[in-house]
Amino acid sequence: MHSTDGDGYKSIGSFHSDNVEELMRLPDDDYVAPELPFDIENVQIPTLSPDAVTFANSGRFANSYSHLDRSRWSFLNHGAFGLALDVGLSRAHSWRMCLESQPLRYFDRYLLNHLAHSARSLVEFVETEKRDTMRESIALLSNVTGGMNAVIGGHARCHGNNSKVFYFDIGYGSNKKMCQAYHGYENAIEIPFEEDFLPLLQRIQSSSCNEDNDFHLAATDVFQSALDASIYNLMKERKHSKQSLAGSLLLLDHITSNTAIHTPIRSLAKYAKEEYGMIVAVDGAHSLLTLPLEMSNILSDGSDGGVDIYLTNCHKWFSSPRGAAALFCSNTTIQESILRQPAVVSHGVNDGFLSRFLWDGCRDYAAELSIPAITDFWDAVGVSEVRKEMKQNLREGIRILIHNWHPGVCSGGGDEAEAGLTLAPLHIHAPMMALVRLPNHLSGSGDLTSTDAKRVQDYLYSCNCEVPVKCVNGVLFCRVSCHLYNTPEDFERLARVALNIS
Repeated sequence: MHSTDGDGYKSIGSFHSDNVEELMRLPDDDYVAPELPFDIENVQIPTLSPDAVTFANSGRFANSYSHLDRSRWSFLNHGAFGLALDVGLSRAHSWRMCLESQPLRYFDRYLLNHLAHSARSLVEFVETEKRDTMRESIALLSNVTGGMNAVIGGHARCHGNNSKVFYFDIGYGSNKKMCQAYHGYENAIEIPFEEDFLPLLQRIQSSSCNEDNDFHLAATDVFQSALDASIYNLMKERKHSKQSLAGSLLLLDHITSNTAIHTPIRSLAKYAKEEYGMIVAVDGAHSLLTLPLEMSNILSDGSDGGVDIYLTNCHKWFSSPRGAAALFCSNTTIQESILRQPAVVSHGVNDGFLSRFLWDGCRDYAAELSIPAITDFWDAVGVSEVRKEMKQNLREGIRILIHNWHPGVCSGGGDEAEAGLTLAPLHIHAPMMALVRLPNHLSGSGDLTSTDAKRVQDYLYSCNCEVPVKCVNGVLFCRVSCHLYNTPEDFERLARVALNIS
C-alpha cells in the first residue's frame, strides 16, 4: 500500500477525522454537513397560534417537553437547570447508542466532524450577518462554569499576581469563587450593588425603556455609578491610580441568576473599556434563545468597545440536554493569551481556537451533538415568535400572582416595581424570568434572611410547586420562570399555596 501526504492525520491527536478548523472556515456554499449514522427521529413541530391570548400555545408545547410530570408539579423554575426538549433527548440517545454499537468508530471517525457541525449550527442560530467571522470565534464547552474557569484563570495567568477582577455582588455565585481562587481575595473586587443600587432600578419609569436593553440608558447609569463608586473606594483605600486598572477583568451577567435583571452589557462594556481599559467577559447562561443575540454586534474584535468574551449555556432556555455550552471571542489577541489554555488541556490545545476546547477527554458528548436538532426545532417554530410568547406569558403569570397576593395595590398599569411588587420594572427584568414579592405575611419588611426564604421554598416544594424563593435586602420574592410549556394553572396554583402558608 502506497501512502501519500493526504493519508496522514488531519485532525487533533490521532483521530481519523477531518481538520475541524478547516471545516469551520469553509463558506456555507462549500460546506457539506456530515451524514448522521442513524435514522433521524420523527419530530412534531408545534405551531404558534396567531391568537393574541396569553398562554394560547401552552398545550401545543406540552408534547415537546413530555417528560415533565405535569400531573403532579407546577414547575416554575426552568431558569435553574432547564428542561430538555424531547427532540434533543432523542438525538442524544441516538448518539449514545451509536457510541456503544462501535466505540472506536464513534470517537475516531464521527465525533469531531459532527461537533464541528454543531458549532456551525450554533453560529447560524446567533448570527445572521458575519457568520464567517463568528465560525472562527466559537468554542464548544460542556458548561459555562468550565469556560469561566478558562477565562478567569487565563486572565490571572496572563496579567500576573496583582491583576484585578471586578464582579457585581448580584452576579453568579460560583464566578465569585473562581475570582477569589485565581486572583486571591485581595485582587477579587466585589462591586456592591444589591443594597444601595438595586433599589434605584425600581424607580426607572417604563417611559424610559429602550427596546434594546443591552443599551438601556437609565439602567446603565445605575450600574455605571456602582462601578465608579467601587473603583473610587479602591483608589482611595489602596492608593491605586485609574491607569493601574488597565487590563483588569470585569465580569457581567447578561441576565443575573438570583435577581433576573437584564444587565445593559453593551453600554456598560463600552464604558468600562473606554474609562478604565478593562477586559469584559459576559456570563450569558440565560440568554440563548431568550435574547436576540447578534453576536457580531456584541463582541469586540479588539478595535472597538464591545464585549471581549461571551459565554452561554445550551441546557437552560435553549433546552438542550445538559452538557452543552459555547464561548465566543472575536479578538485573536485574547484568543491567544487569556484563552490560550482551556480549563482541561488535551490533544487540541495547539491546533486552533475550536480544537483546543473541543476535546477534553473521553466523556459523553451527546448533548453537544444534539445542538443541530434543537436549532432546527426552534427555527421551525419561529425564534422571534417564541421570545414574544414567553414575554407575554410571563407578564400574565405575574399579573395572576399580584392579583392574588396584593389585591388592589397595583392594577397592572406598569408600576409594579414602584409599588415593591416586583424586584425591578418588567422591562428591566429578563423577558422570561422575574421576581415577584410574596404575600405581605410572608415577604417581611426588610428583616428576613435566606433561612426564611428556604423555609418558604421547602413548603412550596412539599405542595408540588417548584419555584425558588429569594431574599433580597431582607424581603422575600419568588423568582418565577416562564417557558412555552407553562400554563396559567401553574401560576394560580402557586398563588393559592403561598396564601395558605401561615
